[in-house]
Amino acid sequence: MKKCKLIYNPYSGNKTFKFDLDICFSIFQQAGYEIHIFRTIKNGDIREHILNMDTNYDLIVVSGGDGTINIVVNALIERNLDIPLGVIPSGTANDFATFLGLKTASVEEACKLIVTEEAKKIDIGIANEKCFINVCAGGLFTNVSQNVDKDLKYALGSLSYYIKGIEQLANFRKIPFRITTENNVLEEDLYLFLVLNSAGTGGFNRIAPSASITDGVFDFVGIKAKPVIELPILFLKIFNGEFVKDNGVVYLKEKSFHIECLDTEHLQLHETTVDGEKGPDMPVSISVLPRRLSIFGKF
Repeated sequence: MKKCKLIYNPYSGNKTFKFDLDICFSIFQQAGYEIHIFRTIKNGDIREHILNMDTNYDLIVVSGGDGTINIVVNALIERNLDIPLGVIPSGTANDFATFLGLKTASVEEACKLIVTEEAKKIDIGIANEKCFINVCAGGLFTNVSQNVDKDLKYALGSLSYYIKGIEQLANFRKIPFRITTENNVLEEDLYLFLVLNSAGTGGFNRIAPSASITDGVFDFVGIKAKPVIELPILFLKIFNGEFVKDNGVVYLKEKSFHIECLDTEHLQLHETTVDGEKGPDMPVSISVLPRRLSIFGKF
């Protein structure tokens, strides 16, 4: 009999996945899988479990948000495993699940896709030594997802990120960055940057509409330090993926980036996030592991 490891975060999103466990069991058992469950209860336990588990699994399924998926992917890469991965979206924004075509999928629909479709190889990003599946970001706003209260996430979903972002408007300051690629060295004052593996983040799924998780390159989007009065129109263009020719945006497609924050006074500006969780401090070197992970989706 085939073996399936089901890893789930009971605290993700609206916390209702536990009521759908029987649906999962039924679908995977009918598909010939013996199911082994791991329920996270504290920080670090998913990584520890994967690093020590039996590797004789035919499938790993994770239910959670982008942060939970990121933890699983990092542990799989750290252990040099390539066991096909299925995603059941149950977080707040579910950015990566959106790119997989699963944003509106019910638990039943996601499980049925996993057992009926063939897994496809996707790219994984590396920021210093930490993997990301969706985005590495730096500058203003990038710690919003970490600072949103869990109860606010539960009550307002993605809207909670926007509310928290508005609170940071008073902190607007230009941040000097140096961005080095194989083809360019740029020094630019930015408010923030995003290095995207997929098309969007933070609930906006068209920031980089041409992005692909199978093309071996990243889409870099940097928002230049412009007068605040000009930002609403610029943000509208960015969120609709219509910014490519706008002089308020730095847009690059490359397979690697080395990013430095040149501000020596405010050390917090050197922080990054990966998939909404705390990432490495700058300088950060970002590279791609092409087609490194097998995953199920509609892409």
